[in-house]
Amino acid sequence: MPIVSVSLTDKNIEVLDNIQDSLGLAGRSEAIRVCLRSAETEARDRKSLVGKVEGVLIIVHDSHRAPGLDDTRHAYQELISTQIHSHLANNKCLEVFIIQGKGDDVKELLSRFQRDDKLEYVKFVQS
Repeated sequence: MPIVSVSLTDKNIEVLDNIQDSLGLAGRSEAIRVCLRSAETEARDRKSLVGKVEGVLIIVHDSHRAPGLDDTRHAYQELISTQIHSHLANNKCLEVFIIQGKGDDVKELLSRFQRDDKLEYVKFVQS
């Protein structure tokens, strides 16, 4: 197998080690391969978002550390038909959005949310 060097933050290493431990994987390389398979599935699902798309977008974030969420929500408000906000334990917030719109616009929205490193969990479930 080829060896690839990557630069990771301390937080990335911590997350990688947690993935390795929680899934019972042999090492970091195996954990990265699992993550890549998951990202590949996500990318394949993203490509299928064509035409009129609707679904549920779920986001979890720290209640005081996600200022970009509001900016993105406002920029794409025409896609959001419903938003539910709930406070969770440990100063976390849950956002649930009902999304409806053109596939390309939904892809842009999802990409923008997923690039925001202040959001801990972003998942779109197409209906």
